Amino acid sequence: MQASQGAIAACFGKAAASYQHAARLQRQVAYQALAGLTAAGSLTGTTLGKTLDLGCGPGWLHPELAPHTETLTALDFSAGMLVAAKAQGQAAHYLLADAAAIPLADASINTVFSSLMLQWCPEPAEVLREISRVLTPGGRAVVTTLVAGTLSELQTAFAAVDQHQHVQHFLPLNALSAAAAASGASWQVDRYQLDLSYPDIFALAKELKQLGASYIANRGRQGLTGKGYWQQVAAAYPNASAAGLTASYQVAVLQLNKPGRD
Repeated sequence: MQASQGAIAACFGKAAASYQHAARLQRQVAYQALAGLTAAGSLTGTTLGKTLDLGCGPGWLHPELAPHTETLTALDFSAGMLVAAKAQGQAAHYLLADAAAIPLADASINTVFSSLMLQWCPEPAEVLREISRVLTPGGRAVVTTLVAGTLSELQTAFAAVDQHQHVQHFLPLNALSAAAAASGASWQVDRYQLDLSYPDIFALAKELKQLGASYIANRGRQGLTGKGYWQQVAAAYPNASAAGLTASYQVAVLQLNKPGRD
């Protein structure tokens, strides 16, 4: 069962203060996506123009993103995250809104940047359609998200201990590609794997909590998430050793170059 959008927003709002410190995955994925956008701009001698950071979180990327933009607009559905983003003071506009209903005019944005937000949206095709709508002709978008296979090791460990669903359900890559096609725009979809190391299962669980994803590992297991339970999970974790463990993340990258006017 998917958590409600309100519950997800509340989790992320509570994590606004700790998110930036814990966001190793988010940083690596976002920096790689941003590097692709800015490199393309430098080749053509242009900036990113009017830019929308869709799912901006606490705005930790804005100091790197803002210098490449004409005007930066930040949007998030978590009020707590948006408050943290405003404290950065890098964007011209801050919008509290749903990514599936972006409160911006058609063809008003040159670049849409969205990193590791789409996996929290129940209707990804609607979000991708909205991105295409707000883009100007000739505009560009890059969207990163997580797909099936993410945290597979953690899923395997939980399955050895109980039959509850603890890890967020991520769309298979083919389902994401179908959603992209259903949006009506010509999205390019690619995938890569990113592996992160942790000293133990407790460090992994702590990082997920600090990122606002604490409900993922606790869903359906009320009252049974103490130290003893996590030790059982650790014992079942694939390829774990005294040196630590590895968690794998399947990252999908969606890119759109909206056709220009004839």
